[in-house]
Amino acid sequence: MPIPKTRAELVGLIRPNFEKLWAELEGAGPEVGGLVCVDDWTVRDLLAVRVWWTERVVDWIEAGVRGEEPVTPAPGYRWNETPRLNADVIQAAQGESYDELCVRLNAGFERVMRTIDALNDAELLGVGVYAWAGKYPVSRWLSINTARQYQTARTHIRRALKQHRR
Repeated sequence: MPIPKTRAELVGLIRPNFEKLWAELEGAGPEVGGLVCVDDWTVRDLLAVRVWWTERVVDWIEAGVRGEEPVTPAPGYRWNETPRLNADVIQAAQGESYDELCVRLNAGFERVMRTIDALNDAELLGVGVYAWAGKYPVSRWLSINTARQYQTARTHIRRALKQHRR
């Protein structure tokens, strides 16, 4: 997925990928949450991870807007430790139902869209605006942590549903 160069490109990646994922989830119903979809993750686990990353990217942006530099990807984790981080996210979400995770997923998407609207083009598309973003524009971080995540989640869910129907 290329780095979006305009606000319209970014929204054009995020919105349709979210809508396709959401339609898949609605069509499958809550029982899909228990299906194993990737490695040993259930769809519920997958949603917990996707929700977490969606929420975090907005948290990082909001911290940058406040002039803060958040610890990325999370306190106590380095970027090469994302498998451990994802496992810990799944563990932390064990008390949440599939439906609760769907509510958070939708709220996270809405929050992302409000954040995009609130940023000016320099903040959204410029390089070096926030220290935490490194040499990349915020648009890249948003697309990786939303559109790409939504797209791969949908792929895993569709595969799980196909295998379950056999």
